[in-house]
Amino acid sequence: MWPNAFTSNAHMIAVQSGESALGGMMTEKRNIRDDWKLAFGEDIEEIDAVAIMTDTDNSGQWARAWYGQPRFSAR
Repeated sequence: MWPNAFTSNAHMIAVQSGESALGGMMTEKRNIRDDWKLAFGEDIEEIDAVAIMTDTDNSGQWARAWYGQPRFSAR
């Protein structure tokens, strides 16, 4: 987890890296409230947006990913 280089309202969290799951399907589950608390040191009740992305800017590599519909639930 690290601060976003372009805005103080966001943090980046790498949940997967490397080639261990290359070509496979993955499912991720996050507690966004806990992530927010870790990143910004405050508790929240609501969020305005979540961004999901694949990024290779700094590595000079390429990647392709498909994302399903995110689902949100109460604890």
